[in-house]
Amino acid sequence: MEKGFVIFMILGMALCQILHGYQENSALSVEEVVTMECEVVPFQVVVDKTPLESGQEETITCMILADKKDFSYIVSAENGKISNKDISSFDYTKPKEGVFDTICVECTDNATGRKYSFSIPLFFTTPATEVQLDILK
Repeated sequence: MEKGFVIFMILGMALCQILHGYQENSALSVEEVVTMECEVVPFQVVVDKTPLESGQEETITCMILADKKDFSYIVSAENGKISNKDISSFDYTKPKEGVFDTICVECTDNATGRKYSFSIPLFFTTPATEVQLDILK
C-alpha cells in the first residue's frame, strides 16, 4: 500500500510539472503564432522607383495605402530629400551625388499604437555606371 501511494504521489507531481510547463510554453507559442502567422500588415508603401533609378526623373511621389483611418507616419531618407509630406503621400528627391539611398517609413496605427517599418532601397544609374555596363556586354 505504501509503495502504491508513493508511486501515485510521484506520478501526480510529475503530471503537475508537465502541465505547468505546457501551460507556460503554450502561452508563448500561441502569442508567437498570432504575431507571425495571423497578422495582416494594414499599411503599404507604393513607390514607382523605375523613373527615378533610371535617371528619367529627379523626384517621385510615394503613396501610403492604409486599411486604418487613424494613422500617422514618419519618413526619412539617408541621402535624398523628403518634401510635400501630406496625409498619405510624400515626395522624394534623389541626391545630387551617390548611387545608393534608402527611404525609411514608419507607420503607426494610432488606435493600437502598433508601428510598422518599411525600408525602400534605391540604386541610381549614372553615366559612369551605364558606360561600365556597356563595356561588360
